[in-house]
Amino acid sequence: METVKQIRIPVIADSVLSPEFFYGDGTGIYFVTGDDQYGRITFENLDSVKICRGEVMPYKVDYSLGDRGTWIYQVENSKWQQERFDYENRYYGKSYEFGGDVNEMLTDFKHYLFSFHDQFIEVIARGFWFEKSESSLFGKKLMEGHPFLPLPEDPVERITAHSLTSQIRKNPKPKAQLVADAQFCSQKICEFALELDGTATVDHTLLLSYRNGKLVSTLRGYFGRRGVEFDGFASLEQVIPLVENYMGEVFERRRFL
Repeated sequence: METVKQIRIPVIADSVLSPEFFYGDGTGIYFVTGDDQYGRITFENLDSVKICRGEVMPYKVDYSLGDRGTWIYQVENSKWQQERFDYENRYYGKSYEFGGDVNEMLTDFKHYLFSFHDQFIEVIARGFWFEKSESSLFGKKLMEGHPFLPLPEDPVERITAHSLTSQIRKNPKPKAQLVADAQFCSQKICEFALELDGTATVDHTLLLSYRNGKLVSTLRGYFGRRGVEFDGFASLEQVIPLVENYMGEVFERRRFL
């Protein structure tokens, strides 16, 4: 049976004004906030969208469990999400777009519902993030600290293996904040950027997320494919040997160039 879980964020949408959903470069929900500022919701690995008019929630909600101002929900045991998985699994299987593992649609993705005055926006995605500004965010770059942005290149640490050097770019946010924010979307713990021919390119990212309600860290390669997974918040000591193995593979390939 489908159930609805309420999600609380520090940005509250205006209770009367309708939002704008834009699909393209800068896909997201753009809206006015309850305190007359501007909000934006962006998505991690957006899969599907439904937009409907209406003032009555399309799912049964126990409002006694929520806080005033709650306007975002997760639909659990979602029929729509299962339908999307069945379609992708049937026609694409191992060639699935987001990381190559279609099963992530059931373990990592969620069915979200964003409720406005007389409109509902439903989304299937791996996660979402929220922003707030005194001016409109439409057409604007992601704000500083957004989880989808690359991590700062300075300060940086370095490791050396197999005559090659890799940068370690760490997330400056406290560990507790990353754990809390991972409930909304994947958080970058650190990025590894291999230095070759005067250029440093990120080839591995250590991500923190929740999978089936369990906190996990995942080391993903350049193309986003899931690599090694760790329970909880992984340490550099756990990850560096894997990156050094990759550096060894690169060293061997370059020997024959």
